[in-house]
Amino acid sequence: MGKRKAVEGEKSGYTFWPEKCDKPFVECILECVEKRLIVDGICKNGVYGILEKMMLEKVPGCGIRAKPHIEGRFKKWKKIWHATTLMRNQSGWGWDEINKCVICPDDQWPAFELVSL
Repeated sequence: MGKRKAVEGEKSGYTFWPEKCDKPFVECILECVEKRLIVDGICKNGVYGILEKMMLEKVPGCGIRAKPHIEGRFKKWKKIWHATTLMRNQSGWGWDEINKCVICPDDQWPAFELVSL
């Protein structure tokens, strides 16, 4: 079996995602959403492969593969999106456009921490 090409900065035991790939990845995801390949956070079959090809066009030589890179990144962002949405839907919670973060009254953080465990 041949050696796999390492992604820039990759270390043994986990998949490294170069920061330079974040913005192009979001652009690729948005293109897939427009084409209805991703609907309500659910990917149709073959989307990770399509995203891999799109990423190679946008960031040549990035070494990003459908599995494990794109699949892992998509799952991570999906988990963060759901947690953020859950927080924003709580009474008294909101979104700070300047700092790009969730805001809420200080007395509500402990209640959310108990629910999220």
